[in-house]
Amino acid sequence: YFNFLRPHSALEKKVPVLIPELDKLPNMPAKWTKLISLSQDWLMDQTP
Repeated sequence: YFNFLRPHSALEKKVPVLIPELDKLPNMPAKWTKLISLSQDWLMDQTP
């Protein structure tokens, strides 16, 4: 949350880590769902 979704005042209200897939989404619940989905996909790709 802190690096992917939360805007920071020191960064002019931007997030430290930009994920293009999250920019298209309309609200925070949708962004959370997509972030969880992306992390699950990444984990599945890491397992042999």
